[in-house]
Amino acid sequence: MSALAKTIQRFSPVANTRKTGPIGLEFSLEQLHLVQMETGPDGGIALRACASVPFVGERDELMVSPKQVKSLVYRARKQGDFQGHRVVASMPSSKTRIISIAYQVSSGQADAEAILNLMADRLDGDLSDYVIDYLPVRANPKAHERLAIVAVAKREDVIEYLELLRFAGLTVDALEIGPAAIRRLIGAMSEPGKIENVLVINFGRTVSYLTIISKSRLLFDQEISYGENRILELIAGNLEVSVESAYKLVYTHGLGSDSRKPAALSGDDDDISVVETLREIVKPAFLQLVGEINRALIYAASQTRGESVSRIFLLGGIARWVGADRFLQELIELPVQIIPNPLKAFPARPGAKTEVDEQSVPEIAVAAGLALRGLTDRE
Repeated sequence: MSALAKTIQRFSPVANTRKTGPIGLEFSLEQLHLVQMETGPDGGIALRACASVPFVGERDELMVSPKQVKSLVYRARKQGDFQGHRVVASMPSSKTRIISIAYQVSSGQADAEAILNLMADRLDGDLSDYVIDYLPVRANPKAHERLAIVAVAKREDVIEYLELLRFAGLTVDALEIGPAAIRRLIGAMSEPGKIENVLVINFGRTVSYLTIISKSRLLFDQEISYGENRILELIAGNLEVSVESAYKLVYTHGLGSDSRKPAALSGDDDDISVVETLREIVKPAFLQLVGEINRALIYAASQTRGESVSRIFLLGGIARWVGADRFLQELIELPVQIIPNPLKAFPARPGAKTEVDEQSVPEIAVAAGLALRGLTDRE
């Protein structure tokens, strides 16, 4: 796994050169996402190629089938004019544990040593059985008390994943975690000279991540026991249906109108009734999420001398529920939106195939952030 500490540096586009970046690669729960960027002679970043290819079955089942992964990678690469075989990839979330820790450093002690000492007491077995990396949060070299996001994966899982990608014809430049990719993407999408505090909620199936970013600075990252499955089970229990039926119901009707499209002038009465029922069922669970958000906002304010978070971006599973952003906004009273299509933030290379299904937008963000490695920061 790459030394993520090196990614926390100021953004600086590469000037006066034309450079093709690595392919950002992420296996989401249902799709393989590939994104590749390049810089022009003026240093500006352009989108070279992208692809999102769905796969059948569970991701963990796919990960133990090298031939299926190779075929999927081939199909995805064929969709776009990708150059080379170098990739920056994220480890599947089921194989990675991400935790936030507070640690202290003594005089002359390196951060890595202090973190490893702490992790030795938290992990089963020897440290040599794991690959451990960290991402500083609110890093202050003069402070003895520091915070970091620590990524932990079993060494055998990392080796198997690298071998899986190698068998698919890819060369892995680095492995990164989602918060590092999102931090890089948000920084690249920000207006020049404008520092904005943004909360990003990445919804998984069983856990989710709250990440607060201020330009290129990571202020906060926390895993919470809150995921899409929990809400679907709540709906299924209340309506006395299967979780699969609840899944189909929420993806058919959603929680309201789509904020990315003009509101419909009228709607089917039955559909409106279903939406209202779903909103009533999930509201208590969404209020619990609001509680987690408020705790994160209080922490952010304490670290930024009172500067508030200006907006919330959603990505991941629940972000694909139509109306989820507007529903959460009603409860939190902050602007909430599905993360903007990150591919539209960069001009496309002439002739590039860059069309992506709108349903894939909330999930392709991680791959886009991975693809920016080496193009926007001094690494």
